[in-house]
Amino acid sequence: MTITLVKISCLNDRLIPLGLACLQAYLKQHDVDVKVFNFRTSDYTLPKVASDPLIQLKPPVFIMNHQDFPLLIPIVDTILQRQELDLTRGIFSNILKDYAERLGEPIEITRERFDSIIAYVQTIIPQIINKSSIVGFSVNYLNIPEIIIASALVKLEAPEIQLIWGGPTITQSQDAFRLFLLKHVCDGLVIGEGEAPLLEIAQGKDLRNIRGVMSIDENNNISFTSGIQLDIDSLPTPDYSDIPLETYFQIASVYRSRGCTHRCKFCAEWRLFGPRFRVRSVEKVMEDIETIIKNHSPQYMIFGESLINDDLTYFERMCDAMIEKQFEMKFGTHFRANITPYLAKKCYNAGFNDAWVGFEAFSDEDLKKMNKGTNVHQNISTIKNLTQAGVNVIAMLVVGFNDLQEEEKNNRNILEIITRFSKERRVGEDGKIYPLSIQWRPAPIYLVPGSIDYKEKIYNQTWTWKCKYRAPNTEDQIGDLERGLLDIPYEFERPIPDETVGRLMKRIQEADRTSRFAIGGLAQHIISYFMESRRKHRKSRKIERIGVIAQRYEKNIIKI
Repeated sequence: MTITLVKISCLNDRLIPLGLACLQAYLKQHDVDVKVFNFRTSDYTLPKVASDPLIQLKPPVFIMNHQDFPLLIPIVDTILQRQELDLTRGIFSNILKDYAERLGEPIEITRERFDSIIAYVQTIIPQIINKSSIVGFSVNYLNIPEIIIASALVKLEAPEIQLIWGGPTITQSQDAFRLFLLKHVCDGLVIGEGEAPLLEIAQGKDLRNIRGVMSIDENNNISFTSGIQLDIDSLPTPDYSDIPLETYFQIASVYRSRGCTHRCKFCAEWRLFGPRFRVRSVEKVMEDIETIIKNHSPQYMIFGESLINDDLTYFERMCDAMIEKQFEMKFGTHFRANITPYLAKKCYNAGFNDAWVGFEAFSDEDLKKMNKGTNVHQNISTIKNLTQAGVNVIAMLVVGFNDLQEEEKNNRNILEIITRFSKERRVGEDGKIYPLSIQWRPAPIYLVPGSIDYKEKIYNQTWTWKCKYRAPNTEDQIGDLERGLLDIPYEFERPIPDETVGRLMKRIQEADRTSRFAIGGLAQHIISYFMESRRKHRKSRKIERIGVIAQRYEKNIIKI
């Protein structure tokens, strides 16, 4: 029995498939025949609001993970009913106009993207269903359309194949995605950690008897029992076989923990792997890094986890181990704002040149309301300590969480701190003076399913989808679709107007641009990788041209 693991996306989806690498390694460890497909296309791109939400000055009010449902349900129904799929006609003309307006893009762009997704997915279906009895799709908020459309096409062409969906989006939004179980677009949803459930699925166990899998029976009854949490030291090193790292700028991902130690109100990270936070031993992490470097030759490595410095004693031991190994590799990951000057220096010496720090706000009132467990003093100290050590800091900020008065105060504080750090310098190891390496990244607050904030607001600050456009001949169909989505919250209300969120973000972005901070870390790696790829391409084209010229010259000699 072969289990096929699939991720489908376009090139500007840069989420490295660590989950597929972990699942592949685990299944192989248990002698399961597994095939991985990481399909990536350049035929279309993500909408701007999804590909770079940090620059959106008119943020939509989609509830994360639910944004595509109104358009995808009629697409799926049309496919499964074997009807002609024409996005310019009938109900689609109204829904696409509604969807495009919410995204802030011309309807022609939206239609072209979905036409391209459908056309591309149709070309890869034969590879997915070839010799497969089970297909596991990796779902994130950027590839929901691809996975749902692909699943409908697989059900149409090979209904005997068992389709399983998993990934962070499924875990966060399990109550919404059960709709596709009821439509029989998929057979099971893996909620939480995927290793143990997928192994039991591969072994042929009934989905209804597998912990961690939401399934449906012949009477349309949904069943689910929470999964188990494995000892992560028992798990093998992530395996990137058949996952082309060159499409991710030769970046790989590793991990040393699952879950999160804190419960920020706007975040659902702590729910993704179950209630218990777990840590992999330093020795296993070093083994993972060495194995991935040996087998897959990445040029940069990301620790794919919520935070790396939950335990400062552990973090120091890990840095010491990395220093001892002397990896010829740079690393980046998410940090909590509690780094001392001593640890910052160790961090730099260990190879960390990118720290994505969830500061979120520079107002103690805001931080308390968010349940961050940090304060402004810790935020400022962490920036200073990391940048003075030579580590690039990505200052991650949330805009629109609080009321207008508090948001304006927080915004002024951020601008003052940007100005302050723009005037500071650091002395490099070569004795030269350098500007600090900081990028300030404001993002609009979104209501994320599974978060504490979502639980508190779902009944009083969310509403279901209502189509803004309807023609007389589509009124009944749109009404049916609206009623079919009544149980799924679609939009939410921010505490302050969305235009104000955009204005506050723009202030931060302009201050960041004009402060002349240095660019470092992952951004510098990607720029360097891109430029090197262009140089190699030009060189290969030159050699190719010279080769053609030589062949012509050779032919002329022969003629003479």
